[in-house]
Amino acid sequence: MQSPEWENINVSVLQEGYREGAFWLRGQLRNDSPVPVTRWLAMGSARLQDVQLHLSEPLTAGVPGAGLRWQPPQVAGTKYASAQREVQGRTALFALTLAPGEQRTMVLRVAGSSVIELGVALWDPAVFREEEGRELAIQAFVIGIALVLVTYALIQGVEWRDRGSVLMAVWICSALLFILSFQGYLYLYLLPRGGMWLVRVPITLGCLTTLLHLRMSYLLVSLDQLPRWERRWKRIYDVMSAALIVVTIWIAAGDFRATAPVANAIAATCYLMWAASMLHGWRHGLDNARLLAISFGLAWSAMWLKMLELNGLIVHGILPDWQFSTLFQLGLLGVASTMVVGRALQLHHKFEQMQWSVLSLRMREQFKLEQAVNHRTSELRAALEVADHARHSKNGFFTSISHDLRTPLTSILGFADMLQAAGGEQGRYGRIIVRSARHMLSMINDLIDYAHGDRMDLSQPRPLYVHGLLQTIGQEGAALARRQHNAFSLDVSPALPPVLRIDAPRLRRLLGNLLDNAAKYTREGSIRLEVGWQAAAVRSGTGVMEMRVSDTGSGIPLHYHASVFEPFERAGADRSQPGLGMGLALVRQWIQQMDGQIALQSQPGQGTVLTLQLPVALADEQDIARDDCREDSNTHPLIDGTGRRLLVVEDSPDIADLLVEQLEMLAFEVELYADGESAVARIMQTDKPAPALVLTDYLLPAAKGGEVLRATRQHLPGVPVLLLSATLRPPTDRPDDLAFDACLLKPVNFMELQETLARLLGLPLPQLGSALAGTVAAVGTVAAVAATSETTGDTAGQDPLPPQESLQQARVLIDSGAVSDLLDWGDALLQQHPQCAGFQSRVGQLLREGDLFAVEALVNTALEAVRAGE
Repeated sequence: MQSPEWENINVSVLQEGYREGAFWLRGQLRNDSPVPVTRWLAMGSARLQDVQLHLSEPLTAGVPGAGLRWQPPQVAGTKYASAQREVQGRTALFALTLAPGEQRTMVLRVAGSSVIELGVALWDPAVFREEEGRELAIQAFVIGIALVLVTYALIQGVEWRDRGSVLMAVWICSALLFILSFQGYLYLYLLPRGGMWLVRVPITLGCLTTLLHLRMSYLLVSLDQLPRWERRWKRIYDVMSAALIVVTIWIAAGDFRATAPVANAIAATCYLMWAASMLHGWRHGLDNARLLAISFGLAWSAMWLKMLELNGLIVHGILPDWQFSTLFQLGLLGVASTMVVGRALQLHHKFEQMQWSVLSLRMREQFKLEQAVNHRTSELRAALEVADHARHSKNGFFTSISHDLRTPLTSILGFADMLQAAGGEQGRYGRIIVRSARHMLSMINDLIDYAHGDRMDLSQPRPLYVHGLLQTIGQEGAALARRQHNAFSLDVSPALPPVLRIDAPRLRRLLGNLLDNAAKYTREGSIRLEVGWQAAAVRSGTGVMEMRVSDTGSGIPLHYHASVFEPFERAGADRSQPGLGMGLALVRQWIQQMDGQIALQSQPGQGTVLTLQLPVALADEQDIARDDCREDSNTHPLIDGTGRRLLVVEDSPDIADLLVEQLEMLAFEVELYADGESAVARIMQTDKPAPALVLTDYLLPAAKGGEVLRATRQHLPGVPVLLLSATLRPPTDRPDDLAFDACLLKPVNFMELQETLARLLGLPLPQLGSALAGTVAAVGTVAAVAATSETTGDTAGQDPLPPQESLQQARVLIDSGAVSDLLDWGDALLQQHPQCAGFQSRVGQLLREGDLFAVEALVNTALEAVRAGE
């Protein structure tokens, strides 16, 4: 400070650009007024990094600078925290107070990595704050307008999905931050602790703003539409963007003093190239190019002047900082306002064009659609007419064929009933035939109902005796297993409840398909059906019925496990086996419709195990419908119980009523008791007539069937006890003298009941030949009529026979099994030959009963009689 090499300067602002080292300024301060004066020494630039003020002690006389004593220095600049400064402000400020006539020497030391820009001025504090407030108000007004434009651009970009508008909003925000950092507002309000970052932020934000401006301009102007230049401008803009990205990162993290001039040069070059591209686009008629070039001209000019100043190429006084900021912001607002409004108008026009295009396309498509709908409607109307005709034809076909499908089964049922009447092994076979035929008749009825449009895919569970159902399925499975010399076994868990709410026809088909598959692919092996029960753990009254069908057949390879459940897939099995491969597909479909699951375990040569898990609900015996309490619908009396008393113990009213009704029809005297306790009391009464047989249920109120058995053995020795149970396995933990004489399963099969009663009571059963006597009664009547006519030649009082031609036509229909055509033949016979009404009536009755064999015998006898009479 005592150096003699001080030089006088005659400029108001000293602009030295980027220089190393420190700059020193010395001056004299004197107060010539009669009062103390306070002034603020202000440095013009807000970007000065390190400013120190050295102030001498007061001088009242002598030569300035001689023998000076210096006060501790005051500091300012972005290097220091705002709290270290005596006067707060966005620029470097020092407070100076001089007494009247006082004179001092000041020395300023300025150093830093950024541009050295010195402009020293003394301000009255009130005037300075007034000027500062005015600048701040202008700045807030400009920022407010800019934020409104940012909001509008963002809304416009999001609403219309316009990337250019969104990029414009981001660019405006970046430019505002650049201006605020350039003027020192970031240091004043956001980063008051100071530091090197305040030196890097302005130029870093400047490079980022330039990068965003380039990308926004390229997108809004659509430079890729310029003929023969689309690839060139794209390459140029990509190179400029890459350079700006590199220099921005370098400025933020590298050597600032070495990078800052390079960054300014790159930014200046980018703006020159931008101007050239806008002029090129303007020349080729790109509207946004003209708009950007005009609107950004003011801001672009201010920025270029400031760059020249920062590098010391022009005099500072042309454009002070606040004027540059104002000019740049006004240019920025002009650019933003013009672009936002212009972009909005452009998008609105484009949107209107799109609306008109869509409306035009919609009208054309609507017209085409109307034509297609009209054409399709006419086709559908024609198809509906064809379908309606086909439906009527189908209904007529099924109406006629339903008789042809049902009648053979009805005949089978009739002859099976005769077999049941024979008793013994033939009776057992007859019962199996009856159950299977009824099951097939039910499936035929379902098929016909489905053909008529009824739903078959809905499960219809209802309460039934599940053990009886399983025994029937087991008998069918045993018959299937015997076809290829297989052994069959049925294992039902004792835990399985006797009555469940289940869809019996569907369950029978499920297990029937699985057993049929097992029987097809197993030879001289074994087939097993196991049924278990798992009570529900969460909700009472329900459980899971687990059914497992296992065999020792050929097995299924692992890679076929998934495909065997698909329609028409047979897992590479022997194609000589009958079937279409639909069995397992239907099983899976049905079990899923019943909310169940199916699992397959199989290996080649080790057999197959299929497991079904079916959730079912528990039911009570009282819930079973009356028609489901009996297995057979038609009962022929086989035995005569006259003079014999039966004691019946049954708690279900429906079953009790059926037993009493059927037993009384067989001439038995029946005593009915609804609980075991009252039955035991009756057995113990020796003064009343002893029953010939006791028929009891097992699960009874008050006392079980075992107590009834014990009382009978004790008080009525020699009287047989017949158990009618809902489970497959009667209790076996009793001595031989306390075992039931016979056991029957519910639902009640009265043919089987009659056979069992005949065996236990020693009653005779009719022979099979006498059971057929009723079938040929009608034939004998016709033969007698023919013989009478032939002997006497007088048909008075007898039904006349049809002509030979008509009877021969009937024989053709009988040979083809056309039952419906036979009914039509009878109607035509009655119209053409009313005198044959009796014959026609007998034929119709036999057809309704399904006895085609009797009809054939009747027609053959009549035909022989007519031929003999000729």
